[in-house]
Amino acid sequence: MGRIATILKSTVLPGLMAFLVVGMKKEAAAPDFLLLNGKVFTSDPSNWYTEAVAISKDRITAIGNNAAIKAMAGPATKIIDLGGRTVIPGINDAHDHIGFGTPRARHIQFRADMMHGPSLQTVLDSLSLITRDLPKGTLITGSLGVDLLEDPKARREAFDQVSPDHPLILQAPWGHGTLLNSQAMQWMGISESSADPMGGHYERDPATGKLTGALIEYAEFFTSKFLYSQLSEAEQIAGAKEYGATALQLGITSVQNMATSLNLDQMYRLLEQARLPQRIRIIRFPETSPKAREIYPWTTNYPSSSFLYVSGMKWILDGTPVERGSYMLEAYKDKPGWKGALNFHPDTISTIIAEGWRSKEQLMLHITGDALPELVMDKMESMGSEADWLKKRLRFEHADGFPGKAVTRARSMGIVPVVNPSHFMLADIIQQRIGPERAASYQPFRSLLAAGIPVAIGSDGPNNPYLNIMFATIHANNPGEAVTREQAVIAYTYGSAYAEFMENEKGMIRKGYLADLAVLSQDIFTIPTQALPRTTAVMTIIDGKIVHDQITAKNNEP
Repeated sequence: MGRIATILKSTVLPGLMAFLVVGMKKEAAAPDFLLLNGKVFTSDPSNWYTEAVAISKDRITAIGNNAAIKAMAGPATKIIDLGGRTVIPGINDAHDHIGFGTPRARHIQFRADMMHGPSLQTVLDSLSLITRDLPKGTLITGSLGVDLLEDPKARREAFDQVSPDHPLILQAPWGHGTLLNSQAMQWMGISESSADPMGGHYERDPATGKLTGALIEYAEFFTSKFLYSQLSEAEQIAGAKEYGATALQLGITSVQNMATSLNLDQMYRLLEQARLPQRIRIIRFPETSPKAREIYPWTTNYPSSSFLYVSGMKWILDGTPVERGSYMLEAYKDKPGWKGALNFHPDTISTIIAEGWRSKEQLMLHITGDALPELVMDKMESMGSEADWLKKRLRFEHADGFPGKAVTRARSMGIVPVVNPSHFMLADIIQQRIGPERAASYQPFRSLLAAGIPVAIGSDGPNNPYLNIMFATIHANNPGEAVTREQAVIAYTYGSAYAEFMENEKGMIRKGYLADLAVLSQDIFTIPTQALPRTTAVMTIIDGKIVHDQITAKNNEP
């Protein structure tokens, strides 16, 4: 009996227990729902395409062919037939600016080329018309273009002639260039004695020394925060929810939001109350004063969850090529002797990089000029080894100016470029600014991927991902740097997840990853290029929950 008991103990019982455990696991592993009969693009280099996905709770539990995944179904498993539709990982917009409703104003929509914009006379004529019956004190806003910025007569003195009683704020759609009249300056607390903030300045008439109403760089960045702060909290929350609902219809499941619309405390509080369905990363965007940069946000902590957290710090080091603000290696073709300018003194840039080196937070630098990457990497190298910087994943936001010789070095130092394909479509003005030869090496994308550098995509403008995918595959300014649709999707999903240290949690359709997916209205990998922007999400899944659904709703129609 002792020998029989020993045999039972050593062989039969372990086998029986294993059988029971496997049975229990099999029962527990029955998925909540299955997506079958799809064209599933995974963004996973080990398995680009598959047919079906199993989801349990907030995770992807399996991917594979229809037969294998269907066999996993339990009695309570919901089965969704995709009917051959294309599925991608949820879009992760790595660089967006969430607005909070529409600031109260009479907005002038000028019919003009977005870059060159309206002439001064067009603006004055429009102001003359709308101010006739407009109550005094009503804010007037509008868009400006390069022509207005470069016209020295298009300043507050001219605006005051036709709009003395209405605050006027004209802003460049690309975010670098603001003009005010005297009423707006007074409303925003800007006076003749106001000192220039660090990183920007108030333009002054060279003859009189008086402010002209033009705000440059860090002198203008608070304008949007000022406008949005005029809205009530209820209006701001409603605006945020509208953003979230629209994003669902585009299959956007994560957003890395530059905190440019409100101060950090307000933005966190409002997004916490709005409870958007997307996963939101708030990226600190500090202001500056005449004496210093606001660096307290480095040490300000906020509660974190998988749906809302504050992480990273962004500084804008130069402007853009549109207004010739990018800091370039050579002079602008259409402005000899001018190479653009740094927003901060090189010593301050060293301090900014040192802060990023010491902090556990990720540092993000707006870089559009081709003189900046090497300057920044020289300063990085003076502070720490490539291996240590590699872990920090310092981000180059926009990364428009990225000379070829800097690419290998950037890979070694772990630089993560976040590109914005809408910028690629400014071909005419970029070539006007720097010439076709230099433009051919400006705004890289394909060469960054070829060098093994993980690239993320952020919208920084129209947030339609499929419009931006089209822009990335055309690359009007530099067709040699265009990428494939698959590469663009990978950058918009895995690349963006990598850019926030989340590549092991999301960005791929893979077993164990978060169940954030988008089922699309079209096959974005095969449709004609011009049809891409019409793509929508017919189903969006976030955290294993169907949060937008046009498939089963349609199937259930009488």
